[in-house]
Amino acid sequence: MDFPWQWQVALGALALALLASAFTDLRNRRILNAVTFPALVIELLMFFWLGGVPLLTEACIGGLVCTLPLFVAMLKGWMGAGDVKLMALCGVVAGAWAGWGFSLVVLAYVSVAGGIEALVFIVAARLRGLERPKYVPYGLAIAAGAAAAFAFGAPGG
Repeated sequence: MDFPWQWQVALGALALALLASAFTDLRNRRILNAVTFPALVIELLMFFWLGGVPLLTEACIGGLVCTLPLFVAMLKGWMGAGDVKLMALCGVVAGAWAGWGFSLVVLAYVSVAGGIEALVFIVAARLRGLERPKYVPYGLAIAAGAAAAFAFGAPGG
């Protein structure tokens, strides 16, 4: 299937942001604004170019759908702001890709990936005789869950 170049740029920006954020979150426990903000600008520009205000609106609603649950978790101290911003990127692309409802699919895949990641971290700590981890780098779960959602959960994916 051939995608317009604008879609290729938007998907490339998301893929690079997910890879970089998973790496920096695993290594330094940080998801950088220098990664998420430029990717978001690129995505929004590409979607406006592709479909004008209607596609941009779907993308923004998708971003809100994915962001709100993580924002509440951030307010409770359960995750960082970088996780919220990275999830917003995923929601924006999901909303533009298949309508804002697909953002719920992305959110579900990311949640499952986060649960699996937490379980792996707990088991690994126990096997090494360490305490249960207090922090799991959720950027990795966001990257894995979003990739799985677009590969297996997306219409036409």
